[in-house]
Amino acid sequence: MPILILAGQCVLADDIADTGLSPAIQLVIKPRLCFLNAGEDVCRDQLEVKWSSTEARSVCLYQAEIAQPLHCWDSVKTGEYQFTLMASASTDIQLCEENSRLPLSSQRFQVVHSDKKYRKVRRNPWSFF
Repeated sequence: MPILILAGQCVLADDIADTGLSPAIQLVIKPRLCFLNAGEDVCRDQLEVKWSSTEARSVCLYQAEIAQPLHCWDSVKTGEYQFTLMASASTDIQLCEENSRLPLSSQRFQVVHSDKKYRKVRRNPWSFF
């Protein structure tokens, strides 16, 4: 997954392999998916974020469109954080180095809109088969 830093935020790009970052950082978000039914505009979900590293790091957690960190940790190997996410479109949750804001890991929270009103019925509603 490639990464860039734009306007103080972590953003994915093509040159992550050249940064020398350790691939031993794992970032997990739960849930990773939200379904919006017809008439719903915003997904409001309680997210649980867990991360772990093989070495102690000072890192911050970011939501892609927000410049301020959601939470920061200082010189630790693992971290957990829970927060309420409100999103109308898919967004990336990123773990970045605290001082340089180098992205270490990223997970996408996907918002799926139900398009049921546009589906065509393929059989008669009275048919049992």
